[in-house]
Amino acid sequence: MTETEFTETLARLGLSQAAFARLLDDLGERQPAPTTVWRWADGRSRVPIGIGALLRLLETLPDDLRIDLTRKAARL
Repeated sequence: MTETEFTETLARLGLSQAAFARLLDDLGERQPAPTTVWRWADGRSRVPIGIGALLRLLETLPDDLRIDLTRKAARL
């Protein structure tokens, strides 16, 4: 996943970079440093394969399930 695909996918999911970091923490991964997510979005670091796979999976979920998973992180 490129940095452009990463940022576009976050936008489609309605997640900011900070919300995505919180979501990773909610899903059991240690929350990455804010600069880590920024580096993925800026292209300074490659988006890890697992992160791209997670975002693609989130996009395929039914809206109600995806919203339930992302609500707390997005602070809706």
